[in-house]
Amino acid sequence: MQNKNMKIWETLSKTNPEFTKPIPGYGGKKLTTIDPMYQIQMMTDLFGPVGLGWKYKVDYKYIDGLVFAEVTIKYFTDEWHEYGPVCSVQNLSKRDNKLDDEAPKKAMTDAMTKAFSHLGMSADVFLGKFDDSKYVEQMKEEFSQPQEKEIPQQKPSGTAHANVDMDIDMNQVRDVIKSINDIYALRKFRKENPGLFDPNNNVRVYRQITDLYETHETKLNQQGVI
Repeated sequence: MQNKNMKIWETLSKTNPEFTKPIPGYGGKKLTTIDPMYQIQMMTDLFGPVGLGWKYKVDYKYIDGLVFAEVTIKYFTDEWHEYGPVCSVQNLSKRDNKLDDEAPKKAMTDAMTKAFSHLGMSADVFLGKFDDSKYVEQMKEEFSQPQEKEIPQQKPSGTAHANVDMDIDMNQVRDVIKSINDIYALRKFRKENPGLFDPNNNVRVYRQITDLYETHETKLNQQGVI
């Protein structure tokens, strides 16, 4: 039985290695950094555009040559949820004692990374799985696989999938979208079927699918189905 408390975590936990970079850490240990724009993309993919489906607030404090960034995150499902602040700190001076005008940005970025991790984002990195080269190769292969034809379809088991003819049968697409009664499953559907939402498709079909999706997404949000 799927644990509904883990839905957001499981959706965000895997990281595309394309957007990571190994860096040297203390004591010769290698660390993995994650592209901050990729993290914003992941939040947008799950919750919608920043300001609409999720928000963040940053408060800065300057003490003894240090800048502290305190980040609070809000995200919307059936209602707004909030957590934080999550803090990070940077030195305002570079090694040559010149002012580091990027220090506030660095502190904010690091604090946002830490805050996003509380939702489960890139949990595989923070749990040390990227130390295993086999796991990294597995993720490279997984993220390189085209998934246009796989469509999650809600059934009592909650895990069934259906395949759709990519010539696009609008009746079938409509039935599949309307059968999804979980906001996360609906957003995952869009993520796993980019071909259906490709603006290079027939303009009329693209608008029909997009309007259908957005209408159903709004309905689920208003109903508070999570």
